[in-house]
Amino acid sequence: RRSSDLTAFSVGMNIPTSSVKPVATWVAEGASSDRQKKEVKTAITFTHFKLRCEIAMTMESSVMAISAFEAKFVDNVVEAMVKTTEDAIINGAWNAGKTALVGPKGILDETVATGQNVDVAAAAGFTYQTLVKAEAALPLAYENDAVWFMTKKTFMEFIGMTDGVAGAGQPIARVNYGIGGRPERTLLGRQVILNDYMASYAATVTNDTVVAFLFNPADYVLNTNYNMGIQKKQDWDTEDLLTKAVMAVDGKVIDKNSLVTVTKKA
Repeated sequence: RRSSDLTAFSVGMNIPTSSVKPVATWVAEGASSDRQKKEVKTAITFTHFKLRCEIAMTMESSVMAISAFEAKFVDNVVEAMVKTTEDAIINGAWNAGKTALVGPKGILDETVATGQNVDVAAAAGFTYQTLVKAEAALPLAYENDAVWFMTKKTFMEFIGMTDGVAGAGQPIARVNYGIGGRPERTLLGRQVILNDYMASYAATVTNDTVVAFLFNPADYVLNTNYNMGIQKKQDWDTEDLLTKAVMAVDGKVIDKNSLVTVTKKA
């Protein structure tokens, strides 16, 4: 999992974000350069959404359980919290009707900058040019740390493709194995982060669907003013042992210029 920036700003604080990067200029000996003003484009404000997970284990199970089982029980609660947070980072945490945020704002909630979306036509599929167009749409200033995000099924659509005609070229998708034996996936040399929170590519979709995107995870800030806390207690009426995790968290994209989306059209 590739981490986003993690902060602990106070609720309600305005954090300015800038819209330009400074530029160095050549000058003659003894001459001065133009002073550049860092333009403050906008500001983001974090609130505090509460994320909570509670699970019960019967007294009978707790008495019979070995310590390893009890430890795994807590791990399951933590994993549920992490997965829900990861989903919110990508898709945003919305209520059932998608009319209001109930948690962090997602990366895909952002409207991409002009020219930074690549459409795959309804009657077409992925091609080598799909990746070429996406790479071309990514500004040079943002390309060093941008990575691909997609599902495993979407990545497998690229496995057999090459950059030549009739398979007579170099594979555009690679899976290498490091010292630890873990697979490291790349597309045209760029790292791919797989996740289960997005829609996978399909030949036919009902609505326009983002099936892959480029983004620098450092351009997303996850703010927690109360880190995850684990509490345990026993229910008085049922004797069940309750394990609860609570976390106050919010998140937003602070710079969307590294975001390039690939959209399958309906």
